[in-house]
Amino acid sequence: MAWRPHENLIAGELDNTVPGKVTGWLQFLGMEEGVKLDLNGDFHRDIRGTRIRLRNQQPMDRNHTGATGEIREGSYMQRFSTVQTGEVGDITAGLPPYDYVKDRAYVEWYSEENGRVVLELESEQVEVIGEPLPVDSQEPVSRQKQAENMGRFLAGLCRDLSRAGADQQAP
Repeated sequence: MAWRPHENLIAGELDNTVPGKVTGWLQFLGMEEGVKLDLNGDFHRDIRGTRIRLRNQQPMDRNHTGATGEIREGSYMQRFSTVQTGEVGDITAGLPPYDYVKDRAYVEWYSEENGRVVLELESEQVEVIGEPLPVDSQEPVSRQKQAENMGRFLAGLCRDLSRAGADQQAP
């Protein structure tokens, strides 16, 4: 399961001006403190080498579990860590060249603290600050590396579920 806090997003800024590094901050409805990101990896080529500003004019506190419809007490964000370290997944504004998605923003990372996190945003929710690195001198984000990121995430999820099941069966 992935965290999908895009409804709770208020604002933020991510910086990929240092090659191989994405840093920044995010503010979410339901969290008193801001979230700091320190991730390894790069944006997709459409925005690589820039900073992006994210904003949500109508944040809502997502307080349900999704498909099951079960209502949670408290904020959706109550167990979300204020420090996010790990690996960049796919981060794109959906601009040419379309290496991942077209005409919408997608921000994904694999957090050591919370697992996979995905923000799916409309293009008007993202402002690109600076000029991207020249596309013809940049390689696309490796789909193999992204598959490995997902594989590690799923393996960790399976381990956690296995431990939880074993803990429930223990006398």
